[in-house]
Amino acid sequence: MVITQLVPRKVLEGLRGIGLNLYERNIYAALLIKKVATASELSDLSGVPRARAYDVLESLEEKGLVVIQSGSPFKYVAVEPMEAFDRMRLNMLKNAEEAGKRLKELKTTEIMTDLTALYNKDLKVINPSDFSGVIKSEDKVNFHIRTMLGKTSKYAKILTTERGLENLTYHIKTLSKLRGAKVPVMVAAPITDRNRSIVAELAPYAEIRNIADLKRDYSRMHIYDGEHVLLGLTDEKMVEPTQDTLFWTKSEHMAQNLMEPVFDHLWKKGTPAGK
Repeated sequence: MVITQLVPRKVLEGLRGIGLNLYERNIYAALLIKKVATASELSDLSGVPRARAYDVLESLEEKGLVVIQSGSPFKYVAVEPMEAFDRMRLNMLKNAEEAGKRLKELKTTEIMTDLTALYNKDLKVINPSDFSGVIKSEDKVNFHIRTMLGKTSKYAKILTTERGLENLTYHIKTLSKLRGAKVPVMVAAPITDRNRSIVAELAPYAEIRNIADLKRDYSRMHIYDGEHVLLGLTDEKMVEPTQDTLFWTKSEHMAQNLMEPVFDHLWKKGTPAGK
C-alpha cells in the first residue's frame, strides 16, 4: 500500500509547504506511522527507492525531524510533529542568520568587486529587452518592489489598486529613507472609506492622489527613475496571492515614452488625498 493511500493529501501538501521534497515528505509520513523503523521498512511503506532512503533520512535528521538509533541495522525514530517543527524552525532561523551574515560580509570583499566587474563587462551590448521577466506570487512581488524602491534615486511613480496601496505599507522603512533623501514618490490609487487609514499611514512618505472618481479599475504600474517598469498582469481580486503576477522590464524607452505619459495623465486627473 502506497503512502498516499494512508496519509491525507492535505497532510503531504502541508509538508511540501514547509520545504520537504517528495521523498522527504513520503519518508517522514511513513515514519510517523511506524514510529520506529529501518530504512528498508520505510522504503517499502513510502515507495521511496531503497538506494535513496538513507540520504533522505539523513536529510530529515539534519532538519530535526528524525533521530537515528545506532545499531545493525540503523533504526530511525520519528520526532513528535510539534517538537519536530519547532526544531526545524530554529534550524531555519539559525541557517538564515548565518547565511545573511556571510552575504553581508561578502559585499565588502574583493569577491564582490570581481563579481560586479563580471556583470558590468560588455553590459552595453546586451539587448535591453533581455532585462525583463515575470514575477509570480505576492511575496516575490513585494520583495521586488522593495528592491526597486531601495535603488531609486530620482523618483518613483506608482499607479496601484486598493490592495496594492495596502501592500505599500510593508515598505514604510524604505519610503522613509527616500523621503530623507528628498526623492519624490507619487502614488495614484483609489481612495475609499475602507483605506483612508492606510492613506494616512503612507501620507508622510509619498504624495498620494485619489483616482476613484475616474470610475474605472486600473491595474498596477510602477516606474522607477524613468528606467524600471513593473506592470500588473493579474487582477488581485480574482486570484490567490500565490498567483499574483507582474511583468518587470528595465527599459528607458518603455518607462519614459510609453508608461510615464499614461501615469502623468491619470495623475493630473486625480485629486490630492484628503480632498
